Amino acid sequence: MLERPLSAETLRAVAAEIAFAQRSRAAASGAFDGLSRVVADALLDQAEHRAATVSAAHVDARALAAGVDAAAVALPSGDALAVLRSGPRSDAERALVAVLLARHLAAVLDRRDGVSALRAMLPSLDWLEFTGQYPPYSAARCAFEPEDHTRFEEILRASPVEAPTDLAAAAVRALRGHVEPRVSEAPAGRGRMISVAGEFEGFERPLWLRALTVMLSAVTGAARAVLRVVFSLRSPVTVSLDGDHLRVVGHTELLGRTLRSYDVRLAVASLTEVRREARFPMLPVAASVCALFIGSTLGAKFMIEGAGGRYWVLVAIGLGLIAAGVLFDFVVRAIFPGVHGRTRLTLRSRDRQGMVLTGLDVRELDTLLDAVEALARPVSSPLAPLAPRLSGADAVSAATVRDPDPRRQ
Repeated sequence: MLERPLSAETLRAVAAEIAFAQRSRAAASGAFDGLSRVVADALLDQAEHRAATVSAAHVDARALAAGVDAAAVALPSGDALAVLRSGPRSDAERALVAVLLARHLAAVLDRRDGVSALRAMLPSLDWLEFTGQYPPYSAARCAFEPEDHTRFEEILRASPVEAPTDLAAAAVRALRGHVEPRVSEAPAGRGRMISVAGEFEGFERPLWLRALTVMLSAVTGAARAVLRVVFSLRSPVTVSLDGDHLRVVGHTELLGRTLRSYDVRLAVASLTEVRREARFPMLPVAASVCALFIGSTLGAKFMIEGAGGRYWVLVAIGLGLIAAGVLFDFVVRAIFPGVHGRTRLTLRSRDRQGMVLTGLDVRELDTLLDAVEALARPVSSPLAPLAPRLSGADAVSAATVRDPDPRRQ
């Protein structure tokens, strides 16, 4: 956290002050709800854009749209709208804004779509809790009623964490107040959570469908490339081995705004295909060999023809082609010293359509696949019954023991 943590006493005192003002000012009771909405809109907008400060223009526009009268909602702790515009000067002002944000979260929980709406806010709330200026989770634990607090904690505990590594996921859980046992202490292969970050490429299609839609794929691929460059289209995804399930968590964003999010769980026992492939790993080497071949062949041809006709310009062109091929090989070796290709992972289960993930780290993906293989491999039980070992008279009389026939000797 970048700011000093707010004490629980300060948060509770501000929450009690707001509740008392709302009860004593019956005419302005609804104004505090509007103020909470304005505060939440301004802070969520700041978190979504990862801005250092709240936009004063955004605060004024939201307050005007909500019809909030600053004089009617003024408190001894301070003016929340003024705090948002200019920044807090004391812990009491920080606590005032944080508690108003928590009050809005409580109102969201009471809505019909409260759970889904709150889960959509979690990435922004994580960022606000991390910066620490107006910590929403700390304020909610001090300002919520017991029923709302229980529901809020259950939603935080059950919501997925989108993080590229285990350490990042553990940090987000710590921000939400749910610290789990360290992953490194779990035995390798079983019960260990391994995560790999990448990008969602699309759903797996059969070969005949890819052949039929090759022209359409070229058009959609070009359109997707334009969206990536111009509108920052991204589809980050994290695939992790969580117990005996492969969990694929990701979202699609455009211009920094989340369009959709998903959390898919695939049981390891139901997987029918887990394929790892590297696309064009030898492309630089192939281009280098092709350049050397073309340069050497044409260069030698021009040199021989030029030397036979005593046309030295043609000889120079041949030498230049050979030198260009060698130079291209050196350039490729310098730019691509250790190319591994673009790694792709194809997952397919019996009850779901296959999906293709790309941009995965090779080493982390190999670790994940080794853990999946170890989990899918049957483990022999040490309690399996063993064949009895007989000796003495029991061995002679046992049905499993047969003396060789002396007539066959």
